[in-house]
Formats: sequence, structure tokens, C-alpha cells
Amino acid sequence: MKIKKNTLIIAFTLLALISLDSCKALAKTAVKYWTKKQVKEFVKNCESKSSKLVGEANASKFCDCAVDKVAEQYKNYEDAKSVSVTEIIKLAKDCR
Repeated sequence: MKIKKNTLIIAFTLLALISLDSCKALAKTAVKYWTKKQVKEFVKNCESKSSKLVGEANASKFCDCAVDKVAEQYKNYEDAKSVSVTEIIKLAKDCR
């Protein structure tokens, strides 16, 4: 029984580490130029606007990728806020 408990603890630890690492991969480029708060705001707005075009199920995945593409093009967050959904989709065409 003790071996199973230790194995379970190791498995959960590895899963947690993998999850944390994958979160760091998201918005890696965006955080070079924008604050974390700005990245979250962009993703939230992107999801609500793009869900009509890319589907609600795909909006989160799309926007997690799109935030990097847009931040790379618009390093100033205030400039990025005025970008249309159509322009975001063009910039993030590889995110689908």
C-alpha cells in the first residue's frame, strides 16, 4: 500500500510540474511587452469577441496563441487595444 501511495504522490507532482510549465509557455512573447494584467485583459476580450468567429470551444486556445502574435506586432498595449477582431484573426492565422 505504501508503494502505491508514493507512486501516486510522484504522479501528482509530475502532473503539477507539467501543468505549470505549459502555463508558462502561453503568452511568453506577450509578457515581454505587456504586463500580466494586460495579457489577461486581452485574452478575455479576445475570447468574448472571437468566439462568434472561431467558435466558443476554440476561442480560448485561439486567444492564448493570438496574444503573442498581436503583442509581437503591437508592443504598446494601448495600440493593441484598438486592433479589430478581423485584424487579430489575420495576425493569428497560424493559431487555428
